[in-house]
Amino acid sequence: AAFRDWVCQALAKAPPLSGRHSSDVSAAGLTLCEEAALLGGQSGRRLALVVEDDASWRLIFSELLAEAGYQAELCGSFGEALGRLRRERYDLTVIDLALSVRALVGEKREGHRLLDRVGRVPAIVVTGVASPQDIEKAYAEGAFACLEKQTFDRRAFLRAVREAQAQHCGELECLTDREREVLALLAEGVKNTDIAKVLFISNNT
Repeated sequence: AAFRDWVCQALAKAPPLSGRHSSDVSAAGLTLCEEAALLGGQSGRRLALVVEDDASWRLIFSELLAEAGYQAELCGSFGEALGRLRRERYDLTVIDLALSVRALVGEKREGHRLLDRVGRVPAIVVTGVASPQDIEKAYAEGAFACLEKQTFDRRAFLRAVREAQAQHCGELECLTDREREVLALLAEGVKNTDIAKVLFISNNT
């Protein structure tokens, strides 16, 4: 992430070249890096909540989620995460099961307490210090997947994200924009032949 930022900064500071290819600059005069950064915040990506008290792990999860098409909101404590869950709707959560491991004996760990509050949102649990009983308990509380930090694998994490996304995706959420247009016209009672004319597609399609 830092390397990409440096490249974008270097390109932004570079003097304009008379021979620069037309595709390097957008109509608004932005470089591709600048335009990509701008679009990144407006792309309507799926939203993921990352609850992890270790800053380096937060960055790792953020990078991987961005690669999977998610915009990650990062927080490092139970209280911050609980506030965000009350204000925002998320498509995925990534929760450190132990968090700071400050829970008193006999109380639920903060990660378990968050699992109770995410509802039907898929939760990928990550842990560095958890017993088999903790992991079994996390699955019983609705965790979609549990990954251990000691044996963390980027591909396994991305696979879990894709599988969680596929399971969470409802029938309407999985429709393409074009399919939604067709559905809207069907809901209005428009006939197939007329839908084909309006959307400039074949009746067969």
